[in-house]
Amino acid sequence: MIIHDLLVLTIAGLALGTGMAAPEFEAVSHDGRKIVLSELRQQGPVMLVFLRGFG
Repeated sequence: MIIHDLLVLTIAGLALGTGMAAPEFEAVSHDGRKIVLSELRQQGPVMLVFLRGFG
């Protein structure tokens, strides 16, 4: 349990809080398009949602 607790604390310490800016990144969408965060920000506010368990 000690290792698990340390892992949880480490992940929590690295997580972004509400309202914090995400670092720049690129990803590929479900239909193969390249997504660049800075390009999305030029269009207005961006909300990132990560769903797990799909794929």
